[in-house]
Amino acid sequence: MKISFLINNIYGIGGTNRTVINLAEALSVQHDVEIVSVFRRANATKFEISPRITVRALVDLRPGSSDRGAAGSDEPSAVVPRQEEFFAQYSRFTDERIIRDLRRTDADVVVGTRPSLNLFVAAHTREGALRVAQEHMTHLAIPPAVRAEMARVYPRLDAITTVTEADAGSFMENTPIPGITVVGIPNSVPRPSVQPSDCTRKIVVSAGRMHHVKRYDLLIRAFGSLADEFPDWQLRIYGDGGEAGKLRTLVTELGLSGRALLMGGFSPIDSEWAKGSIAAVTSSAESFGMTLVEAMRCGLPVVSTDCPVGPREILSDGEDGFLVPNGQVSGIAWGLRRLMADEVLRRDMGEAALRNAARYDPAAVADRYVRLFEDAARRRAAAVRGYRAPAGSRRTGAPATVPPVGIGAATVDVVADGAGWLRFSTEGPGDGRHRWQFVLRHQPSDGNRRPDVPVRTSRTNLDNGGTRYTAALGPSALDELGDGRWQVTMRSARSKTVHMKAGIRDTRALIDARADLVGRPPTGPVTWNLPYAQPNGRLMLRTVLREEHVECATVELGDGAITLRGVLCGGRRIEPGALFVVSRRGPHGKNFTVPVEVLGRHAFRAHVPVRRVVDHRLERWEDWDWWLQPDPHDRRKVRVCHLLEDFPDVKGAYAYPSLPLTGDGISDLAVIHPARPVWVRPYCSASGAMAMNVVDR
Repeated sequence: MKISFLINNIYGIGGTNRTVINLAEALSVQHDVEIVSVFRRANATKFEISPRITVRALVDLRPGSSDRGAAGSDEPSAVVPRQEEFFAQYSRFTDERIIRDLRRTDADVVVGTRPSLNLFVAAHTREGALRVAQEHMTHLAIPPAVRAEMARVYPRLDAITTVTEADAGSFMENTPIPGITVVGIPNSVPRPSVQPSDCTRKIVVSAGRMHHVKRYDLLIRAFGSLADEFPDWQLRIYGDGGEAGKLRTLVTELGLSGRALLMGGFSPIDSEWAKGSIAAVTSSAESFGMTLVEAMRCGLPVVSTDCPVGPREILSDGEDGFLVPNGQVSGIAWGLRRLMADEVLRRDMGEAALRNAARYDPAAVADRYVRLFEDAARRRAAAVRGYRAPAGSRRTGAPATVPPVGIGAATVDVVADGAGWLRFSTEGPGDGRHRWQFVLRHQPSDGNRRPDVPVRTSRTNLDNGGTRYTAALGPSALDELGDGRWQVTMRSARSKTVHMKAGIRDTRALIDARADLVGRPPTGPVTWNLPYAQPNGRLMLRTVLREEHVECATVELGDGAITLRGVLCGGRRIEPGALFVVSRRGPHGKNFTVPVEVLGRHAFRAHVPVRRVVDHRLERWEDWDWWLQPDPHDRRKVRVCHLLEDFPDVKGAYAYPSLPLTGDGISDLAVIHPARPVWVRPYCSASGAMAMNVVDR
C-alpha cells in the first residue's frame, strides 16, 4: 500500500519529526511511503531520511520563493482553530494547497500528525483513501476549543492513535468519537549503532529541549544535594532552548560549575547516552518519553518522574529504572543515589533496559500500524459499498537500508579508542569508477593551509548496491597533522571534494584517556584526536600535538581567590619554586607571579592572584592569560589550557561564576570604583586556553 504522512515542517527539528521518520523508514521496507511537509524553510532536512521515502513540500517559504507573500497568505485559515498552537503559520493560501493535495492524493492511507492537520485529513482527503490521525500531544493539553472542533470533524476518520494507552483512554473519555476506538501505539526508537553503555563511567545524562516543562532545575538541585557524597560524579544535560540561561545561573549558585555541565544541542545523541551510567528524565509532563526510550536502548537505567502519562508505560519500576514522585527534588535524589552508589545495580538495570526497550523497535511499531490500517480497511469495506481495500506489501524482501543517492548525502561515523586511533565509516552509492577516498583538509586559523592528507580507505560492496568506506587514522598521523583543525572530506578522481556530514561520534574512550592523563601525565609529547560537528553538521577533527602542555584539571572560586589544579605533560618536571603566571593581554602587558604548590613531578595547585590583578587594571575590561613556569630558573612558560576532553565546546560546558572584589590598590592608571565591585571570571577560550576576565561594571 502507499502511505502518506502529512506533517507541519519535516525540514525542522523536533520529536514529532523524528518519530514520523522512524515509522516511515520502517514502513518503507515493504510499502511505498511519502512524507508531505506543509512548509519548507530549509534546503535540506535536519534528520537523515532514506531515499526510499519521497519527501515533498506544499508551501515553499525559502528566500526567493514565489510562495512567500502569495495571494491569501495574509488571510487567516478557515480550517485551523485560532487556539491551535501553530494557527499563525496557516492561512487561506496554505488551506488551498493542503486541500488540493489531499483531494488529488493517490495514497491508500493518509496519516495526519497533529490536530490542525488531522482536521484537514478528516474533512478533505479523497474518499478512496483511509484517513488516520496521529495525536502526539497529551490529550488534555490540547485547548478545549480545538478538542471541540476535533469532536465535530473526527467522525470522518478511519482510525485515531495516541502514543500511550493512558492518553488513548483520556481521549475516549473526554472527546469520544462515535464509531472510532482510539488506539495507543508508542513512538518507535531505532536500535542505536553504538555499543551500549557498560554503566561504569560516573556520569548522569539527561537530554531534551531547555523548556520549563522538562524541570532541569529539579535535576540540578537533586544532583547538587548529592555532590559532596559523590564527588567524582558529573551531570551532563544536552539540549538548546530558552531556559539555558536560568539553568546556568542555578549551576553557579549551587557551586556546581565543572560538575553539572550544560552541553548544548547534540545530534545524533546515541553516543552521548552511551557515555553515561544513569539517565534522568525529570519532566512535569510528557506525551510519551522519547528520551527515556533512547536512553534505555543505549543500556542505561533511568530515574524518571512519574508523569500522568508516558514514563509509567515505559519503565518497569525497580527493574530497569525508578519512577519517582513528580516535581520532588528529594525523590529524584533518592533514585539517583540508589544507582550512583551501586554499580552492580546499575549494570543489572541497564541490561534490563536494553531487553525491555526492544519492543519500541521501529519494525515492531510499524507492524502494529499495518494491522491498524488493515483493520480500518476491513471496517470501511463492510460499511462502504464499492470500497477496495489497498493491496498488501508492494515490496518483497526489500533491503532494510538503501545507500544514499550521492556521497554528499552520506554521514560519517567515527569511533575514538582513547589510544589516539580514529576509525571512520560511511555508506555511499556504488563506488563504480569514482574510487572515493577519505581526505583531511586543513582549516587554518592564520591563513597558512597545510597540504591535504589522504587517508588509506577500504571499500566493501554491500548487498543493497552501495559501498561501505572505512578508514583508520593512527596517532602517528599527528606528526603530519600537527596542532589544528581539519575537515573530513571525501574525494575521487572524477569528482570535487565533498565535506562530509557528521554521524555518530563515539568518543567515550576519551573520558578514560583524560582521566589517565590527569592521573599519570605523560613525559613525552601530548597527542589528542577529537572528532566533532560544526553547527552546519559537517565533520571536523581537532588534532593536538604538543611537546609540552599544561592541562587544567579543576577550578574553584572562594574567599576572594581562584584556585586551580593542573598537570604538566612533557619532558620537564615541576621544580620547587615553580611559578604560576597571570599575564595581561594587549599592548600594556604585565605579569604577576605566585609560587605554586608542587603536588608531584607533574602536578600542581595554584592560587590565582586576583587582588593584585584588580588593583592594577588599566581598563574597565581586561583579559589575563594563565601560564605555568615549571622551573623558577628557566623563564620558558607553558600556556594553561583546558583542551583534552571528549567534546569540543569546553568553553560553553564549563561556565564559571564571577568573583566580586572591590579595588583598593594605589595606582595612577587604575580605574577604581570602590563602591562598585570588579568582577573576575575565569573562562576557557574557544581555543582551549584558560584565562580570566576582569570587568568593572
